[in-house]
Amino acid sequence: MNGTEKQVLEVLHNLNWLLEPHESSVELIAVEDEKVLIRCVGACVGCDDCIGTAFKERMPHIELIRQ
Repeated sequence: MNGTEKQVLEVLHNLNWLLEPHESSVELIAVEDEKVLIRCVGACVGCDDCIGTAFKERMPHIELIRQ
């Protein structure tokens, strides 16, 4: 596991804690260089507020791709 992947997993752990009361979660699919592929599940699928903001604040250099 490289540093980027470790940081992504940290962000996802924190996000999932916040999304859990909304019966939602975010799953990591892949990390390739500066691209992070995720899958959103549950009621928050269409909402970009928490997920996009969390990654922009903690990892502004990555490109977040939703599947």
